Amino acid sequence: MNIPDGIVFSVNGKKLKKSEINFFQETNPFGFILFKRNFSNKRQITNLIKDLKCSTKNPNVLIFIDQEGGRVQRLNNEEFLKYSPQKSFGDLYQIDKSKALRLSYYSSYLMGCELSEIGVNVNFSPVCDIFFDFAHNVIGDRSFSSDPNVVLDLSIEFCKGLTDSGLIPVPKHFPGHGRSTTDTHKNVSIVDIAPNNLINSDLVPFRILKDLSLVMLAHIIYSKIDEKVSTYSKKIIKEFLRKKFKFNGIILSDDISMEALSGKLKERVIKSYKGGCDIILYCKGKLDEMEVIQEFVKKIKKKHYDYFINYVYGIKKKELDVKKIKEELINNQLVTL
Repeated sequence: MNIPDGIVFSVNGKKLKKSEINFFQETNPFGFILFKRNFSNKRQITNLIKDLKCSTKNPNVLIFIDQEGGRVQRLNNEEFLKYSPQKSFGDLYQIDKSKALRLSYYSSYLMGCELSEIGVNVNFSPVCDIFFDFAHNVIGDRSFSSDPNVVLDLSIEFCKGLTDSGLIPVPKHFPGHGRSTTDTHKNVSIVDIAPNNLINSDLVPFRILKDLSLVMLAHIIYSKIDEKVSTYSKKIIKEFLRKKFKFNGIILSDDISMEALSGKLKERVIKSYKGGCDIILYCKGKLDEMEVIQEFVKKIKKKHYDYFINYVYGIKKKELDVKKIKEELINNQLVTL
């Protein structure tokens, strides 16, 4: 079995450059992540994905994307549907719980079908963070609700919809980004909350992990648990995620180039692996930085990769009536053309 390296790379443009091809063909990454900068239309993105899947030593390299709905939709032209933010389903839940659960499932199923059609394998979704009105709006309407149990219920359906479309979901951002008063893309974030309070609130939606194979961490310092950022924290990763949550799958960092982390890239990579991350996510698409990172990349542990592979083998795509699903979502103003 080819066990890939614990890295997800990115590319700079809409087409692979010769220099990128030369670099990638000597690497064995877990996957690639796509952004708006990589997209102009369906034909172009499909061709880029095909090229990426043939560019490395990993014959099963995976294609990742952030396609949440609302503000975070990387595929954003008239060839793709526009999905409502997760908050829409949380609001509907307060009025009609069963309808909200059904339409959350339908929305992610439809989204997954669109992604699967072009060759995407993994969606960094759903956002399992809880909404707090005092926090930075970087999460905001990306959250289903301020009620952790509502977030859990809707996240379960959202994940089911993705897996039934053939995609792999990635809940984020463990152990919760909702309380952060800063945007971790730009600043350090410290959350001062007692562990028991975290367990009874922010961590409730992550109970979903018992049935999943991937999770993304938050670049946040939970100061009453550890002085280290979660990405580097054995207490967060090994004590909470591995032991308390009994999570046996693969743990991904958030983007390693975000400003919530300090120090050189190679130091960030080393500390992330040391803390317990299986995979480093690198999103800036700069070849020179990926060349630096590559020297410090580690293979995924076999037991975690085996768990992931067994999960993937268990995914069975369901053929539902896409036209009917689309009509119901449009009629409820949760999808627009």
